[in-house]
Amino acid sequence: MASEKSVKFDFPEFKPVVVKDKKGEEILIRQYVHEKDREKLIEMYETYDPEYRCLGLPPVSRKAIENWIDYLAENGFAIVAEKAGRIVGHLVIVPIEDMRVDLTIFIHQDYQNRGLGQEMMKLIIDYCKKAGFKGIMLVTERSNSRAIHVYKKVGFKIVAPYYECDMYLDLTEQQHQ
Repeated sequence: MASEKSVKFDFPEFKPVVVKDKKGEEILIRQYVHEKDREKLIEMYETYDPEYRCLGLPPVSRKAIENWIDYLAENGFAIVAEKAGRIVGHLVIVPIEDMRVDLTIFIHQDYQNRGLGQEMMKLIIDYCKKAGFKGIMLVTERSNSRAIHVYKKVGFKIVAPYYECDMYLDLTEQQHQ
C-alpha cells in the first residue's frame, strides 16, 4: 500500500514481447528505460484524459508528472506498451516490505478496451513470480468496475473494499488460469 516504505531491489531483465490487441494491432511491451523514454512517457501523461484519472493519478501538470515518473523510476521497475514509437501504456511495480510490490498501471485512452492492460498485467505477474516476489498489491477506486474486472480476471482478490479498493495477488499460491 502507498503508506508502506519502498525497498531497493535488483530487478532482473524483462524480455520484450510483441502482443496483438483486440483490433489485431501489434504492440511492443518492453522494459522502460528512464533516460531514453522519459519524454515519451511525459507526453503520454500530458495527453491522458483527466476523466480516466484514478485516485488523483496520473498528475495533471507537467512538473507533477515529471516528479511522479522520476520517483517511480528511482524506486521501481516499469514496462511500457509502445506503438510506432509512442508510449501508450505504463505499468510500474515498486517493491515494498515482505517481498511484495505495489502496482500501478495506466493505458492511454486511445488504447483502452483492447486487452492491452490485461496483457501487461499477465506479463508483470509472470515477471514478479520469476523475480521471487511473494505478492502484488494495487489500489483503485471502488467505482472503477472495468479495472476491477480485469484485475480479478488475472487473479487479484479484493482485500479492502472501502472508498478505495485494495486488491492483492498472492504469488505463492498455485494459480489456476
